[in-house]
Amino acid sequence: MYNRILVPVDGSTHAQRALDAAVALIQSLKNEPELAVLHVNPSISINEPPVGIDLEERIREEGEKILAPATEALSKLGVSYQTFSKTGDPSSAICKTAEEQHVDLIIMGSRGIGLMSELLIGSVSHGVVQHAHCPVMIVR
Repeated sequence: MYNRILVPVDGSTHAQRALDAAVALIQSLKNEPELAVLHVNPSISINEPPVGIDLEERIREEGEKILAPATEALSKLGVSYQTFSKTGDPSSAICKTAEEQHVDLIIMGSRGIGLMSELLIGSVSHGVVQHAHCPVMIVR
């Protein structure tokens, strides 16, 4: 039985579908598992930070903007949830968060959006499937 479900979100329609699938699953189960919603800001390596720009603050703000629609929808539905924001390699951060949060299932979209999405389509979900300690459901 599932007690805790993790859904990574990135603002994509695939991530929204994964969140919808997680909510439907939670509502169908008698034990009502806890939901963890995660946004991972990919690490950005730059030689010189832009002058006058607080890059960390911008990254934090972007994460909040991406999590906001998910939290609004979950609040309206009455689903119990927690949100997390991390920075780093998305696949690694998702798998690490799943272990730290004692997640029984990861539900994620098959594709996402990001700086290099056209080049790396599906690589995050593939990486999670290969390295997660728990089952992974991929939603199309």
